[in-house]
Amino acid sequence: MRLHNADVDEADRGQPIDFDGSDCEEEGVESFFDLRQRVLVGMDQMSAFRIVALGVLRKLRTNVKGTVLYGEVEDALGRYFRLLDADMQKFASLHETLRDAADKYDPSNAGGVSGGTTITPRGTSSVASALAAASAILLEAMREIAVVLLACGEMQRRALDLKMTAQRAITESRERVAPSVSFSKFVEFLEEALAVCDQLRRKHEELHQQRMRAMAAAADARVAAGKAGAAAGGGAASAGKEKHAYSPPPRDTAAAASGGSPGRGPGAAAAAR
Repeated sequence: MRLHNADVDEADRGQPIDFDGSDCEEEGVESFFDLRQRVLVGMDQMSAFRIVALGVLRKLRTNVKGTVLYGEVEDALGRYFRLLDADMQKFASLHETLRDAADKYDPSNAGGVSGGTTITPRGTSSVASALAAASAILLEAMREIAVVLLACGEMQRRALDLKMTAQRAITESRERVAPSVSFSKFVEFLEEALAVCDQLRRKHEELHQQRMRAMAAAADARVAAGKAGAAAGGGAASAGKEKHAYSPPPRDTAAAASGGSPGRGPGAAAAAR
């Protein structure tokens, strides 16, 4: 089934141009569309969608008064929907990772830093600030992921709307009247879809960088906490040593131990004998 351009008056529409050989009635001859579908099998989703979308865009732009194959338009929209599904799963997984890390680095938690170092509410201000910085980075990244997921959901909704529009046009088309859709709307959407794909890829890399910065801030907190703990332990040990250090006995006690009496030296003790 072919779709005409609703942006052009019916009188100005030309005869269908068979770009891909889909109208060939000769048995055993495959259309370009079918051959391309076979080639795309096993290719990663992003690359396959780009190939399909760019091909549809070329036909929609250059064949304004002609027709396009509905199956090709449907294939592009379906591939984009599935690609968004995969992207949303990746961002949702990253959100879970960031949430676990945010709970771990939360300064209000007693064990705010992992790795064997415990931060208590009485921790140093530098440790608390490092934890707060790590937590802030993670929370901001989580908010950005929420925005990304909403945007992906909106793009999926628009893709479904365009697909339903094309199907409705086919269903409502009368005999000898070809179904028509707005080529400009499909072009606008596919151009935006290609741009969103690149934006999502860059955003995913950027969020991973934010996660690394948060881990670095938490590592600084761990180091600071270890130094603070070592300093506190060293101070306590020094105080204990001073408390138990040897001190010489008083002078009178030493005299008594040597055979004298308090207030009398050794000479007085000898005279007494």
